[in-house]
Amino acid sequence: MKRSWALLAWLGAAACVAERNEPSLPPVYGENVAPLLERRCASCHSGASPAGGWSIATYIDVIACVGTSGAAATLPADGSAPILQALGSATHQGIVGAEERTVLEAWVRAGAPAFRGTVHAAGIVDPRSADWHGTKLRAAHWAPMLDANNDEACGRCHEGVPSRPAGVNAPAPGATACTTCHDQPDGVLACGTCHGDRARAYPPRDACFFPSDAPKAGAHRAHLEASSLRAGTLECASCHPMPPTDVISGVHGNGSVDIAFDKAVTGPEASYDRATGQCAVSCHDRGGARARPMWSDATPMACGDCHSSPPANHFAGACSTCHREANAAGTSLVAAALHLNGKVDLGDGSGGCGACHGHADDPWPTTGAHAAHETPTLTAAIDCASCHVVPAAVIAPRHLDGVVQVVFAGRATDRAQAPLWDGKTCSDVACHGAGLRDRPDVVPAWTDTSGSAGACGACHGIPPSQHTASTSCDRSTCHGTEVARTIPDLMISPEGRALHVNGVIDVAAP
Repeated sequence: MKRSWALLAWLGAAACVAERNEPSLPPVYGENVAPLLERRCASCHSGASPAGGWSIATYIDVIACVGTSGAAATLPADGSAPILQALGSATHQGIVGAEERTVLEAWVRAGAPAFRGTVHAAGIVDPRSADWHGTKLRAAHWAPMLDANNDEACGRCHEGVPSRPAGVNAPAPGATACTTCHDQPDGVLACGTCHGDRARAYPPRDACFFPSDAPKAGAHRAHLEASSLRAGTLECASCHPMPPTDVISGVHGNGSVDIAFDKAVTGPEASYDRATGQCAVSCHDRGGARARPMWSDATPMACGDCHSSPPANHFAGACSTCHREANAAGTSLVAAALHLNGKVDLGDGSGGCGACHGHADDPWPTTGAHAAHETPTLTAAIDCASCHVVPAAVIAPRHLDGVVQVVFAGRATDRAQAPLWDGKTCSDVACHGAGLRDRPDVVPAWTDTSGSAGACGACHGIPPSQHTASTSCDRSTCHGTEVARTIPDLMISPEGRALHVNGVIDVAAP
């Protein structure tokens, strides 16, 4: 009996010695590091603008890259990791005690584990680890996430999974919901989950965790963000096949980058050479210096790269004469709403005469006395052809030469008059009394918007010298209701404006 107790005592002592000799387990983020950082670092490294660009909000934030340095906070796994180097700087002296620093050093040396692995290895939440869940799901073609009957279905334990096995109505104790990290509206199926950076849906992924992605991302940013050359953005479907129904279906998520151009956007002959990375699309191939750019060429496109500036056989003159968004020299844009929209827009792009010298459907400019001719008070509107040659087509000769051509016709030449325009004033214009006996010696200036050139008495006397002595202009036997009231309060009625300044002296029928 004594021997039995002695044996048990010896075994217990041996077990105690063995336990003491086992290496201690390294610290983990959840149990040891997070409370320490919250206690010592939260006052500066939390909130929307953490000091140095480093936050302690989550595990991913803590192991991320620090500010603009681009160095991962916990790498390399020795004393030179930025998180440890910072503790030795003058601004951080005394922030942590000796024991706390020992905890942080041991944690970094161990590879900065998130937790003590039980069901999953600690690296399942570390994008740099071979055990990261994104790598494992991709290798399994996303089956554990999408197939509720899969032996390793994520939905057995976690909330926020697209597919959950029948009968599983609650998460496993302690199991983190996927939406804790994947907090975009589409959760784990958001575009940024696989080939972006959370809110950003297009490549590259976070350069801190996926540094090899950046060289492969090519010109995604140039196509999917507004720039000085384009106000809007392209859709992913312009160059890639989109899933017919579910996010991961068809060729989407098949492990390769598939190119399928939307020919309505890129042109019927669009192609992509995988060997050279060269794009041949109508968006760029307009005869410019870089008509077929390489996908990996991140050099910004300039005016003249897609189309010559100006294009060959183009009309002479400043670009800004016809294109409202270009500067005069054609070297930059002052706006980009119309540029790269698949068509050549003139003026404001509305398509009518008003696109260039008016507004939308109204062809009348607002300069000089245009308004007085568009809505005169003494006559019907003067048509454009009275002073200009109205082209049959936009590209008619002399129409786009940047010079305002004044060629009088119609009402302006009534009574065999030959009007003249000297760039500032109009003379011998029938509309302004040329050819009448007692026409006042007035030459209207184009910039005079006072209305005096269009007032009663500006073109002929009141009454004219060849007129009867009567000054009752509204007598029914003369002008009837076309002229209302008497001198000096003369007014031309709407029916009178249709007859007044029409080249004919109209009197009421007897």
